[in-house]
Amino acid sequence: MRIRQLQCFVVLAEELNFTRAAQRLNMSQPPLSTQIQTLERELGADLISRTSRKVTLTRAGELFLQRASNMLDQYERSLQEIREVQQGQDGMIEIGTTGSILRGGLSELLAGFAAAYPRITLRVHEQSPAAQINEVRSRRTDVSFNRSIPRDEELAHEYGWQEEMVALLRSDHRLAGRDSVSITDLRGDQHVVLRPDSSDFAAYVMSCIVASGYRPRVSQQVIDAQSIPSLVAAGFGVSIVPAGIAKLTTGPLAFLPIRPNPPVSGVYIIYHHHDPVPALQLFLAEIRRRLGHDPAGPAALSPDRRD
Repeated sequence: MRIRQLQCFVVLAEELNFTRAAQRLNMSQPPLSTQIQTLERELGADLISRTSRKVTLTRAGELFLQRASNMLDQYERSLQEIREVQQGQDGMIEIGTTGSILRGGLSELLAGFAAAYPRITLRVHEQSPAAQINEVRSRRTDVSFNRSIPRDEELAHEYGWQEEMVALLRSDHRLAGRDSVSITDLRGDQHVVLRPDSSDFAAYVMSCIVASGYRPRVSQQVIDAQSIPSLVAAGFGVSIVPAGIAKLTTGPLAFLPIRPNPPVSGVYIIYHHHDPVPALQLFLAEIRRRLGHDPAGPAALSPDRRD
């Protein structure tokens, strides 16, 4: 039983006229009759009752019409699903990132993409920066949103967006009532920092502090910036964090702009070179579009970040 046979039968059942059915099928009447006769032989039953005046469905034809229509619907749906997969409109994308980047704007980007492409499943994995790179390299995840650039020839990276860094203090800190602070203002405080060897971004933050003229007294070191607010709230010191950390953060805390010359945190999109997965290519193009970059290709690296 072939799809063409089913198509011929369904159209003939709808028209009940060989001439009109043949016209709809863009074929002549003899081949149409041959298709119907072949189908009837395969089924072992007459589907069409033919007289000189009219064409009607037999009881077997009436029963088979519903089944044939359902089979054609399934066939068309299958073709559409295959086209969507090929065009990247179906599938799953594994995404590595950190909680602080999710708060810094990524969650809104992902929500926008998910609404536009509901057949593509986005699965987010919170991982340390180094783990993200390893997971993309091993292809256990498809893409990473990371504050550090990978040093790996297998991986491509492009600039996503940047986020200003702010000072994080307890609300009862001596500087909490100010409109802004400088990094030097924090010189006398203990600091909660990202572990400098955990990522290039962590090393960058430490270098900004050292460049202001002092080496901080470190009370606690963590891997993910999202862990910092609870330690600051508990009285372990101050910190310098991406501004997005303030989103959804509660407690006795103050987030103050750093002036002048605030440090900035670049977020980079990392993936395998020439990854052919259609869903990933669609995802990258859509994220670029939503960020205002060229959807057809990687955006240029930000000139003011080197980590």
